Amino acid sequence: MLAITRTAALAGIEGISVKAEVDVGRGLPAFHVIGLGDTAVKEAADRVRGAIINSGFDYPRGRVTVNLSPAWIHKRGSHYDLSMAIGLLVAQGVIPQAAAEGKAFVGELALTGRVTRVRGILPMISGLVGQVKEIYLPEENVREGMLAASGLGIKIIAVKSLREAADILTGKVPAPYCTEENAGNTASKSETISLDFADVKGHWAAKEAIVTAVAGGHSLLMIGPPGTGKTMLAKRIPTILPQMTPEEQLETSMVYSLVGQLSSEKPVISERPFRQLSRRAGPAAIMGGGYEPLPGEISLASNGILFMDEFLEFDRGQIELLRKPMEEKKVTIIRRSQPYTFPAGFTLVAAANPCKCGYLGDTEHQCTCSQTEIDRYRSRLSGPLCERIDMCIEVSRVNYKALTGEESAGSEEMRRRAEAARQIQRERFASFKFDTNAMMDEAHVKEFCPLGKKEQNFMKSAYSRYGLSPRRYHKILKLARTAADLQESRDIEVFHLASALGYTRFFDSYEAKK
Repeated sequence: MLAITRTAALAGIEGISVKAEVDVGRGLPAFHVIGLGDTAVKEAADRVRGAIINSGFDYPRGRVTVNLSPAWIHKRGSHYDLSMAIGLLVAQGVIPQAAAEGKAFVGELALTGRVTRVRGILPMISGLVGQVKEIYLPEENVREGMLAASGLGIKIIAVKSLREAADILTGKVPAPYCTEENAGNTASKSETISLDFADVKGHWAAKEAIVTAVAGGHSLLMIGPPGTGKTMLAKRIPTILPQMTPEEQLETSMVYSLVGQLSSEKPVISERPFRQLSRRAGPAAIMGGGYEPLPGEISLASNGILFMDEFLEFDRGQIELLRKPMEEKKVTIIRRSQPYTFPAGFTLVAAANPCKCGYLGDTEHQCTCSQTEIDRYRSRLSGPLCERIDMCIEVSRVNYKALTGEESAGSEEMRRRAEAARQIQRERFASFKFDTNAMMDEAHVKEFCPLGKKEQNFMKSAYSRYGLSPRRYHKILKLARTAADLQESRDIEVFHLASALGYTRFFDSYEAKK
């Protein structure tokens, strides 16, 4: 007898509806899974057999064939178990075929029949939208499932075991439809953050630059001698990041779901990620990859911050990997002629020394590097990547008066300003697919960054005097737009343009010192 159930496959961050066709026929006892499954899929035979027997059901003695369709999609993971087992019970007449229609089943089976947690629930549910009305999930995944199914008209049913799922489908027990009340709060609790910008003495200009970067989603490079506070500043950026929108929470949580970094205690990523990249990270760890591709650090930092400390200590090859994702806000990996696409909408924050010894331009220490060493050190940051970094500031040594003086602006005040500017941008770009000034293209810059006569004359002079590239010119206008938003100014004024130009002038001095 033939039975059909529904489940889902993963292709990058996208879910794909999969039909599990289960056929029980005559022949020697065997269990074959076809449809481009990996080892975990083929090993489902033993898990399904043990789960059915230990749940008190009879196991068919003939030949069992399971076809996972469409067959051209590579399938990996153990989450197909529950769908196969339900299909076998339908094929034997234990469960009516009509009871399984319009439903999908996702979960790994233990030999005892218990349905255990799987990864990738969020993207899988997105791929089942419009295909089914109910989804049976492991109890441990229910809070993830509730987030993905919210507002889509899909009902979530949490099951502990194969026996419970069968009893629900046969009507022996009522279906325990999940709601936000009985599934628990779908948002994870914010971690207590002890860091605060109020702890950073002085550095008023650096703090203002950080607020600008956060408010507009601009990438930032901080250059200065060791011990000046670059890392200290960067690690406090999470304390002023604006709250994530529901769409951002879902997208970021999908990435973490794929790599299995969600749990029943933290089922949703509700705080913007802050990922620090290690200098030992290889291309796969940065970009994502593997035989069955999984997202890398740039995707785990999506909608948040990717921090690279000692930026110029990274190999040039590692740094150059960031160029395309910074431009396209996504990364695509090809495996076996199949594309896997992951989001990469991160904001780069980097900290670097001005030279190999670190003391070039320092007032307290003498630089010991030769010009050749300085050139070789700085050549790791290419011109094209320089063009893709919005802001570059110099972080100098704090003097004694500032170090022992009164506290400056704290995280609460800085976050309030960044949030207010972000809200202005959300309203401005309400009809677009982006919500920050940094993501505007040339057409948007022309529309949302108009200049008056004085401002045009200022930029004309700056363009000629400093030899700006068209890319850098547009970045200055976007930065000026953010500076105006921070002051709640409708128009971009010369002051805002001068401020934005100042955030890019260090690139010129940097190039001059090469």
